[in-house]
Amino acid sequence: MSAQEERFDKVKEIVRQDLEGHFRALFTFDPIVVHQAIDEFGDGQGEVYLCVLIVFDGNQDLLDPAWTVGLIRRIRPKLIDVGVEEFPVPSFIKRTEWQGILPKWRRLHPEVPLETG
Repeated sequence: MSAQEERFDKVKEIVRQDLEGHFRALFTFDPIVVHQAIDEFGDGQGEVYLCVLIVFDGNQDLLDPAWTVGLIRRIRPKLIDVGVEEFPVPSFIKRTEWQGILPKWRRLHPEVPLETG
């Protein structure tokens, strides 16, 4: 396993712990996909950030946006503590939607390893 994959595994674990700690058995979060991207729309500096795609299975009405909006604030210090400096940008997608876009997503991101459940 590469150093990059180990770093991304740390990100996944931190994100998973936060989500499962709050939602308990209401949702299944799998997979959590992490990969680097470059901000092409910022101030022109091309900042590297982490895309954190969170695939969930469960009643979307229970995925409280008032709580999920604080995900970055909760995980950012933990990521820095384990040496992950890139800014995380999480997004949530229902498992049924993920299954529909997965073939295209794999073509667009062949370098990203996926652990699908």
